Amino acid sequence: MSDKKSFEFYYKDIDNNSEPKKEVIESRGYKKAVKSFQNKYPKIPITLIQWSKNNATLSKEQKLPLGRKKKVGR
Repeated sequence: MSDKKSFEFYYKDIDNNSEPKKEVIESRGYKKAVKSFQNKYPKIPITLIQWSKNNATLSKEQKLPLGRKKKVGR
């Protein structure tokens, strides 16, 4: 049995206004999944994240970058 959860990230490219793209990241937690996503796509300013918890689907619109304001974006 795996402790990892599946997080689905929906985002749009900065260059064009096409339909949103989907990226699935397997991670143990929300914050680790977001950190992994923002390392892959550093220029994306906002994303929609969906995941399931206790058989309920949850979603959140997350501003990027996530992290300490002093350290991130130097």
